[in-house]
Amino acid sequence: MSETQPLAPERTPPAWHVRAAGTQDVPAVAAAVAELLVELGGTPAAPAAMQDATRALIDDPGAGAVLLAEVHGELVGVLAASWQTAIHIPGPYALIQDVWVHPEWRSREIGGELVQALCELASERQIARVEVGLPRESFAGLAATEAFYLSNGFTRLGPRMRRIAS
Repeated sequence: MSETQPLAPERTPPAWHVRAAGTQDVPAVAAAVAELLVELGGTPAAPAAMQDATRALIDDPGAGAVLLAEVHGELVGVLAASWQTAIHIPGPYALIQDVWVHPEWRSREIGGELVQALCELASERQIARVEVGLPRESFAGLAATEAFYLSNGFTRLGPRMRRIAS
């Protein structure tokens, strides 16, 4: 008699899938990013302005990408990134602008899959580097956010600053 090895449990496919956002997704994406901004302690712009910005990014693949995760047609995650060029970086790079996962769907690898999808898209475009800025130090979830990016292959670059030009 031969011994049989127990079968490894089959991995259940995720309940969600990631895809590029289309113009039909503009209102939902803008609303998700507005929710993210509120969570971060910010004040979202007017919904129409956020929808215009979302539409512009979706309509111009040369400017960046908007990816979303959905379950049965319902939006549960968003990642928006722009393509950047800098003299000190050889070639273009991707800058993650917004990542949001619905609170009920967090800690299920959706954010990681969105980041992976962006990295694959960047690679297709010959973009070898992806960067992200972390939220303000006063954000209660900063440590978890930083841990998320570190666990998804990011390394620390240092703090960012900004100035409003007008």
